[in-house]
Amino acid sequence: MGPYHHCTPGRIYFGSQASATIMMHLPLNSSRLLLPQRYLLAWLIGMGYLLTAAFFLRQYLLWNPQWLLGLALLPFITLRTPQKTSPLLLLVTGCILAFSGYYQITTVYFFGFLLVLWFAAQTLLGRSGIYPLLMLSVASPIFGYVADILSFPLRLELTRAAAFLIGFMYDSAKAAGNIILLNGQEYSVDPACAGLHLLSFSFMIAVFLLAHVHRTQQKAWTTWMLFGLLLLVLGLNLVSNLLRILVLVLLQIGPSNPMHDVVGLLCLVLYTLLPFYFLARKASMRLPRTEQPETPQWVFPKKVLWLHVGLLVSVTVCGFKVQQKKVSSQIVAQIQAPGFQKELLQDGVHKFTNEKALIYMKPIRAFYSTEHHPMICWEGSGYLFQNISLGDIGGHLVYTGILKKEKALLHTAWWMDNGQYQTVEQADWRWRMAKGEPAFHLVNVTAASEEELVRQVTQLLESKAITNKVAHR
Repeated sequence: MGPYHHCTPGRIYFGSQASATIMMHLPLNSSRLLLPQRYLLAWLIGMGYLLTAAFFLRQYLLWNPQWLLGLALLPFITLRTPQKTSPLLLLVTGCILAFSGYYQITTVYFFGFLLVLWFAAQTLLGRSGIYPLLMLSVASPIFGYVADILSFPLRLELTRAAAFLIGFMYDSAKAAGNIILLNGQEYSVDPACAGLHLLSFSFMIAVFLLAHVHRTQQKAWTTWMLFGLLLLVLGLNLVSNLLRILVLVLLQIGPSNPMHDVVGLLCLVLYTLLPFYFLARKASMRLPRTEQPETPQWVFPKKVLWLHVGLLVSVTVCGFKVQQKKVSSQIVAQIQAPGFQKELLQDGVHKFTNEKALIYMKPIRAFYSTEHHPMICWEGSGYLFQNISLGDIGGHLVYTGILKKEKALLHTAWWMDNGQYQTVEQADWRWRMAKGEPAFHLVNVTAASEEELVRQVTQLLESKAITNKVAHR
């Protein structure tokens, strides 16, 4: 028997510390490891990763149906893979984790952690494949956020396209923002409809179907075919949503009608998922069959085990760095709105209030950062976004919309501003910040009436509330 080791009483170990301490007292020579010891080591390493993720990503992950569905589908899309290490994957993972820690970006840290878990599943379990990585990426909060943001211009374009097609049958059909006017009736294309709102769900089912075809036919997708098919899902989604809008408007099915959601789901299945599945099966016929990897032997060389300890330490250190991020005081030092009472909120957000309007000014940390989009914030407060349109106020393009909550009705407008330049285009302000121009703020103005909103937006644009000194860090 080997020597008996004891732990220091009263000391609590967390994540990587616990795993490293326990592993120091286990025989790591793979030739001497018994099968139960291999299971134990894999379990300890896995628990270390899960505890670390639970601690550092507890506020980032949303335990909504989308994320839970992604986790539930993981066992059905993982494929048997060789138990080998990839130096390139380790290098990319290390760079991503270092980038997330240095710039303190939680989303980048999340994707770095995904790569670490992907590497662990491959080296410890002999099961991974590209599909689990795609599934969790699509189910992540950042994908839902991007999908919600992109839905704004897409809904406007779909509304115009639907009004154009309906115009061949009814001359009175017109598009006004995200509203179709037909015979005196208004039909709003809102995010709550079962259309673009299910974009993440359709991508998750698409990844599941791709993995199913791969596993049942033993044919691996090439990289260009894989991403080409995912782009096909996006195209089919747009076609499905256009057909959904046409059916709802022509049959006069309002949001309160139970058939409203039923039509959306039927269009998703009939015009997105089924065509995608049959096209994927057809495309797979041109692929050669691949050999099935050998069954995992549960052999863990000493270097692999210590490599995972190093990864645990890395994700722990980077996690602490990401959590310590602070907003520079220079960003919020001199933002003013004359006639308003100022309040500084979390993450450098400025709130200005008076009897006539409410203004939020939200700083953008870098060109790659996400902005506090009004739709996300207001819907989180229980409001429903409607009548979104792009309009001109005071010679500047701004987005406008109506907020509804029970009997409350508010008018809101928003744009991006850095004190020198105003825009509503994502690519525009991100490119300008990437070139080194002053940092942008998302400006959101809300008032009780449309007339008051126009007045407040005009005054704010003329007052130059965001100065160049504030925009520079």
